[in-house]
Amino acid sequence: MRIHFRRFCAAAFLLAVTAVMLIAAGAAGTWKGSFDFNGATVSLTFNLKTNGATVTGTIDGLPTEASEIKEGKVDGDSITFWSMTDYQGSPVKLVYHGKIAGDQISFTMGTDDGGWSTDLVAKRGS
Repeated sequence: MRIHFRRFCAAAFLLAVTAVMLIAAGAAGTWKGSFDFNGATVSLTFNLKTNGATVTGTIDGLPTEASEIKEGKVDGDSITFWSMTDYQGSPVKLVYHGKIAGDQISFTMGTDDGGWSTDLVAKRGS
């Protein structure tokens, strides 16, 4: 009986680890979306890489050169990270919270202090 329980626990653990890795792998790739900023459409490209539940990569389309993704994480269908950009000569930390659903991620992005935020949908690109 004890051996069966150990095998069951080992199998359950492996299944859980595999599920986390598959969900994280689903976030990897190129994602494209846009948002409205003061009447202008700003297009963003998210170049996401995953390693387990960790997300890294870059964001293209912000006022600065490609912005590096920091402290990226995938937990189930949720993805979070932040990046730095520049606005009118001042550094700005942008925080991203997203939900992955198939070939799209619905993001809320905004300043770290909560003074500004917007929603955007990024779709898997090629």
